[in-house]
Amino acid sequence: MKGEITLNILETIEDMAMTVVDLVVVISTSGYGASYSKLQYNLDKIRSGRISKEIKKDLAKQDRQKYYNLLYKLKKDGLMLENKNNKILTLTKKGKNKIFSIRENLKKRLPDIHYEKESGGKNIIITFDVPENKRGKREWLREVLRNLDLQMIQKSVWVGKIKIPKKFIEDLRKLDLIDCVEIFEISKTGSLKQIT
Repeated sequence: MKGEITLNILETIEDMAMTVVDLVVVISTSGYGASYSKLQYNLDKIRSGRISKEIKKDLAKQDRQKYYNLLYKLKKDGLMLENKNNKILTLTKKGKNKIFSIRENLKKRLPDIHYEKESGGKNIIITFDVPENKRGKREWLREVLRNLDLQMIQKSVWVGKIKIPKKFIEDLRKLDLIDCVEIFEISKTGSLKQIT
């Protein structure tokens, strides 16, 4: 999460010139993980005076201090500079490299192992053969199946009565595991229907 917040701050500075106060208010009022357009919209509101002074004051002092501390650290680490005359923040070359580094690390991060369980599922058999060089992904897959309340028959064969979450299938695609996993639905006794 900290990497994501740092990335959000650095990307915002890279794309929009603003003061430290504006940056803290924009990120605080836009919410965690806000899109670029949402950040730009709130910055425009600040600059046009539509975000009142009360909103700026209402921001929790703790949250403001947390952002100020992070901004101080980013400046100290040489990731951004603050112009002494107009207090505008700019990104350094080191800051741009940090954005690239954080993005690469976030790509490698595995999705959460908890998916929303839906009732009304059918009997499912999931088999997989994940190569050894993707061992971390294989362990992630086992944890997901365990959390979906499937029962392990063998290390790579799991059964249960569930409805497969669409997000799980999407994550299998993103992780390039979709070709390693077979999901079967038992529609009638003795009849199998392949889902993936």
